[in-house]
Amino acid sequence: MKKGVLFSLISILVVVIVFSILILQRETISFEREQLSMKQQLEDMDYAYNSISRSLHILADVTTKRAIVSSLNYIIENESFFESGKTEENLKELILNGTLRGEEVPFMKNNTLDKAISDLEIFYTGEPRKYNVSIELDPDKISITINDSFHILFNSSSEVNISKTGVARFSRKIKISERISINDFEDPLYLINITEGRGSRIIKKSKYIDNFTKLIVSGTGKAWCYGELTDNINADESEKKIFVNKTVTIGVNKFCGTIFENNETSVNISYLKVSSISNLTNYINSEILLSGEKGKVWNITNFIKHVENSWYINSTSGPSFFDRLEGKTYCSYCTGGNVGLETFVDKNHLLGLDLDIDKNATNIAYKYINGILGESKGLNESSTNSSSFKYFKIDDSSYNNYFE
Repeated sequence: MKKGVLFSLISILVVVIVFSILILQRETISFEREQLSMKQQLEDMDYAYNSISRSLHILADVTTKRAIVSSLNYIIENESFFESGKTEENLKELILNGTLRGEEVPFMKNNTLDKAISDLEIFYTGEPRKYNVSIELDPDKISITINDSFHILFNSSSEVNISKTGVARFSRKIKISERISINDFEDPLYLINITEGRGSRIIKKSKYIDNFTKLIVSGTGKAWCYGELTDNINADESEKKIFVNKTVTIGVNKFCGTIFENNETSVNISYLKVSSISNLTNYINSEILLSGEKGKVWNITNFIKHVENSWYINSTSGPSFFDRLEGKTYCSYCTGGNVGLETFVDKNHLLGLDLDIDKNATNIAYKYINGILGESKGLNESSTNSSSFKYFKIDDSSYNNYFE
């Protein structure tokens, strides 16, 4: 009898212990699940914050580019440039309000930065996130300035508040700094001031800024001309080629220039005498070479491509992108650094547009606009007179530096 009672008590105790263990395990699992859920929610909120931060950078970039396009459209349609010194103010108005001088701009409708930020807040407060989100951007702290010749800089700061009841609250300040390329945008100065609205040009950074030319050989004499190198005295289009031979022979005057290496002293001053022509043989009938007044020969193939493609380089003289939006033919924004742009004018193209041009004017775009005549050397392929092919016009310090 006593054994039976004892056994029953032991059984009950075992059941209680097992039940207690099961309850404890359930509570432990429930706590761990709750902790895991909280951790996951915190990670999700942190991810949401980082996503908002990235989105603000993207929105600043996209909205500024739309504002630039709107500015160019306005200038082209009205044939009226921005008022001097008002470019930053006008871009900010477009970015924030979608207006220019108080008038609504269709391309900016529903595409302002304020509208984009509002949409971003709605996205994160709706299902399934259900966050409380507020993004504060102070318009007075936005600046849009020139960063370098090919970029403008959007600078601002924003305070992002994101919270969820029972989870956490984040409040952080974000610095928004975006370098926005002006590559592929219209050059309004070229369109209006050079072609009178008849021909456009897209701003493209030159591929050869760092390697326009390569010095091949040095010697004595001067002969400003350029073209293919040839050793054929009977070469076609000889006026567009440079003849190379050990000695000066009869008939070389028909060439743009002549390079030789003998010791004769009574030779035409336009001939170039070098110590050896052996290192020039690789360039025969292939690359474009330039023979210059300093007794040097350069490979200028890349430079020719730069000009033919209407590309741009940075400049201390040419008008910056902001200056171009304001119709200035000089660089008023260059006080803070080298932010100007420089390109070449294709005078053959201008003739094709039935424009009255001065064939003797410089090919440098900003000087051409300002009516400054060039020197009698330099790139002058636009001449309709083939005998003028030999002239190579480099009359600006920005380009001179590439031939030193």
